[in-house]
Amino acid sequence: MKIFQNFKVRRLLKFFYKFIITIHVFESVPKSESVIKTRSKLFHIFDKKKILKNNIIKNYFKTNNNKKKRFEHSSFIGIIHGKKIVCSGWIHQSKNSRWNIEEIDKKISLKNEKILYDFFTHKEFRNRGYYKLLLKKIQNKSLNKKLIIYTVSNNRFSKKAILHSGFKFKKNLRKFF
Repeated sequence: MKIFQNFKVRRLLKFFYKFIITIHVFESVPKSESVIKTRSKLFHIFDKKKILKNNIIKNYFKTNNNKKKRFEHSSFIGIIHGKKIVCSGWIHQSKNSRWNIEEIDKKISLKNEKILYDFFTHKEFRNRGYYKLLLKKIQNKSLNKKLIIYTVSNNRFSKKAILHSGFKFKKNLRKFF
């Protein structure tokens, strides 16, 4: 439908969507490292200068160039299988800051927590456990640190993976509640 291709209409729909959507917030404080066996390679990039060292990651940022600015307070983490990034996400690591949950345009205060956001698994690799695997690997790297992750309430696959990777439901958030 051409009506949804119109920028102004999409912007208006996004505005109203923020008032009806609910965000589920989960947290984890991993105490011990879990044993994870995998052939997939984990990468963790803290600096945008490191992008050029790996062609797979360099290609990712060619199509997602606007995400490079996130390196100021975040790091990029993911799983490479073969010659593809199959699952990736971001870790916000700035202490004593405020985080804006864009889906509902609401700010939350962070003290010593790390917030995990913008995770994506490519369609051809979905339902194979890569998202859950990545979350477990992140927990192993962040022992005794509080991790926060959130998802929209209607994303049942994401909620299931988050819960099965060791996170516990903390609360619901809405724009005005």
